[in-house]
Amino acid sequence: MKQLLVVLTFALFSVTAAHASLISCPAATGTISLGDPTVLTFTCGSLTFGNFSVASASGGGAGTVDINGAVYDSVSGTVSLNLDPNLGSSSDESLMFEVWGGVSQLDLAVGGTDATVTETACSSAIPTSGPVADICPTGTLLGSVSDASSNPLAEVFSGNFANTSPIYIFKDIETGNGGTSGTGTGQLSELDQSFEINPSVVVPEPVSVLLLGSGLLSLGFLRRGARKTSRSVQK
Repeated sequence: MKQLLVVLTFALFSVTAAHASLISCPAATGTISLGDPTVLTFTCGSLTFGNFSVASASGGGAGTVDINGAVYDSVSGTVSLNLDPNLGSSSDESLMFEVWGGVSQLDLAVGGTDATVTETACSSAIPTSGPVADICPTGTLLGSVSDASSNPLAEVFSGNFANTSPIYIFKDIETGNGGTSGTGTGQLSELDQSFEINPSVVVPEPVSVLLLGSGLLSLGFLRRGARKTSRSVQK
């Protein structure tokens, strides 16, 4: 009976620890507006995000992107952002920002209707004007990913790339066809974005250490109980 209680206690602790691995980052909120020089910088897990800007709003796009929050998963080593591009039908805008701390993969999930997002990650700053505007400089493309609302909030992953810091992100966000001639029903208010942290910089949180310790302790109790049972039988 005691052995069963130990196992049940360990199982309950394991479930609690799994939930505790998700750490909310309260500083990760704000609104990025077209032409607004407001600087938003925040850290989540081992990653720091900053230099956000919105550009190229067209087709009635509001030219604003809300950052609704971020969560760090210390087990998988990812930081996930929840964004609201505030796009109605036939609209388009671009979002740019930088990430420091070491990233090796991107993933994307798009909500809404008749909406698409194409994202590019570069290892150097992305030009914002001229014939190569919004394009990674030659030899600096790390990865890209594209997703649509027809694949509702299902994650699409880029290929893995060498751990890089900082990375420069460019997102082309649109509803309808290029933001100019859509169906008139498109909208996009939810966009989830995750970044995989290089495993070498993922530091086990105290809960994980406790989980390991409790597992070893449980095994110790079970082994001790087995020894007592064996001795009783021998007597």
